[in-house]
Amino acid sequence: MATIRRMSTEEILEPLFRLTSYAFHPSPPFREEGDWAETIQERKDAIYFGMVEGETTVAVVASSPMTQQVRGSLYDTSAVWGVATDPAARRKGYCRRLMGRLLAAHRDEGRPLSCLYPFRASFYERLGYVKFPLPLRVTFDPALLAPLLERDLGGEVERVLIGEGYDTYRAYTERLQRRIHGMGVFVHGERKRAKRTNRSWLALAKVGGEIAGLMTYRLEGRDVTDFVMRAPRFYYDTSQARYLLLEWVARHVDQVSQVELWLPPFERPENWLADLHVSAESPPRAPMGRVVNVAGLQGMETGPGRFTARIIDPLCPWNERDGGAWRFETADGRLRIGPASQADCELAVQALAALIYGTHDPADFTFRDWGDPPAAVQAAMRSMFPQRWPYLHEYF
Repeated sequence: MATIRRMSTEEILEPLFRLTSYAFHPSPPFREEGDWAETIQERKDAIYFGMVEGETTVAVVASSPMTQQVRGSLYDTSAVWGVATDPAARRKGYCRRLMGRLLAAHRDEGRPLSCLYPFRASFYERLGYVKFPLPLRVTFDPALLAPLLERDLGGEVERVLIGEGYDTYRAYTERLQRRIHGMGVFVHGERKRAKRTNRSWLALAKVGGEIAGLMTYRLEGRDVTDFVMRAPRFYYDTSQARYLLLEWVARHVDQVSQVELWLPPFERPENWLADLHVSAESPPRAPMGRVVNVAGLQGMETGPGRFTARIIDPLCPWNERDGGAWRFETADGRLRIGPASQADCELAVQALAALIYGTHDPADFTFRDWGDPPAAVQAAMRSMFPQRWPYLHEYF
């Protein structure tokens, strides 16, 4: 008989390494364990559950605390990672059971939202998650930025190793989070790992001595005139800061033959310069988000409107209110949620996540089997929850 156990960091290390290495990495042999184990041990307040058959842990799940900005409000959120099952134990429902226990722990901790990167989106959609827009991964020749080298842009760019500048990077991303919908930031960050590994450069765009943008990047390749500049973070507050960072990229034209920038889905890099021809693609997996506790969603910025709904959520039954309904209404520009005696419609929990994150129009719900709200209710939903472009930021 299989049982679920909550595990300490020391207990989880061996099965987590064994199961995730087999599930997510080429093998044999397994990857190097030393740096991985040190990183796991540095993670604070992580939650671990294991499914144990006899004396062997055959499935694992983990999460770390994160904050996420949703429609102008900051919420305690969980970042789910390390979900893996031994092949011999698959198709037994273990992952679903572990996820249910993990989400219950998140509710007890007061975390009304959860995010993850799926190995298969349809599987996690059945567990209540909805998919975000894919971020952009654009590539281009840095020589196309050469016109910027002839201009006085004002300001300056300072380059440091990420370990030296991590506190500055962290403070900037926390500030940026306040204006980017969907942006999640780990509560504890990974300062120790950044200082220990120093695996990225940090370029800081400064105007009047103040940081107005940043990018992290690595120079990769073998030929010193044919490097690839990979920049997984490219953020800015102003147009001036953006062009300062692009001018910094242009300074590498004799060293770098290709630039790869990872950008939020709302960016339009093809319009930055007339002759900047970019190739755009997306990574294979988009992040996903879920509502863990309906009652915890109070306070986000919403438009005028009101509706009631019975939420269907088998994995998190506390959201179903014993068959009762929830009232969603805007008061003074903020979402208010409370009990209701009658429901205008039924909604799967996926539909509620799609509304708050802004990923789907309410007319989509009937085609996704997430409910069938009447036209008048759909209109109220659109007014309260206009569609948005959520961007998670953290990779895990």
